[in-house]
Amino acid sequence: MHSLLDTRQQWTLAAGAILLEANALEFATGYDIERLDGKREGIIEMFGRAWSIRDEQSFHQQMESFREGSGHHDKFDQHRALLSVMTHQEQENYILGLEEETLRTQLRVIQLYDSRLNAASISAWDWGRAISITRMAMQVGYVDEKTAWTFMYEMAQRIQKAYSSWTEFGLAYLIGRQYWHEELETESALEHFSLVEHLFERADSPWNVLLWEEATVGLPVEPEREE
Repeated sequence: MHSLLDTRQQWTLAAGAILLEANALEFATGYDIERLDGKREGIIEMFGRAWSIRDEQSFHQQMESFREGSGHHDKFDQHRALLSVMTHQEQENYILGLEEETLRTQLRVIQLYDSRLNAASISAWDWGRAISITRMAMQVGYVDEKTAWTFMYEMAQRIQKAYSSWTEFGLAYLIGRQYWHEELETESALEHFSLVEHLFERADSPWNVLLWEEATVGLPVEPEREE
C-alpha cells in the first residue's frame, strides 16, 4: 500500500475498493488515478454521466446526500418492510399483481436475499460508493483533501459499525448493486460477484491485508470548520 497512507486511511479506502478497482485503480498505489494515462479524463466523464457531478458544488451536494442517508437503501428498506409483514404467498400475489417490471424484479431481489442481510441492509452499497467517488473526486479537484478524508472517515465508521466482516459488507454491497441493476439472471449475478471475487481471494487484497476490527477506524472524526 502507498507508504504515505496510514492504517486508518488504508482501511477507509479498502471500504471503497470495489468501485475503485472496477475503475482499474490499484490498492498498492493508494488508488492513485495519476498512475494510469487518461484516467483523470475518464473519471471526470464518468462523474458527469453517472452522477451528474461536474464541479465542486455538485460534488458537495452528492456528498451531503450520502451523509444525510439518501441512497438506494431507502427504497430497498421500504420494500423490505412491506414484504416482511406478508406471508410468502401474499408476497407472490402482490408481486405478480404489479404492472411495473422493474419493481417486480427489485422485489424479487429482496425476496431472494432478505435472510442474508442484517438491519443495515444494502447501506454497504451506498456508503462504499460514497468512499469510492470521494477518493476520485479528491484527485480531480472537486473536493479538498481534508474535507474528503473527514467524510470518508465518517462513511468508514458507519460501515464498520453496521457490518461484522469484509464478507458481510461485500455481500450487502453486491445485493445492493443487483437491486440497482434490476437483474435476476444468473449471468448478471456472476458479473456482480466478479467485481469482488479477487478481493476475497487474492493474498494482497486490502480485505485480506487489513483486519475488519481495525481500531483506528473508530477514532473521533474532526469536524469540518468553516473559514
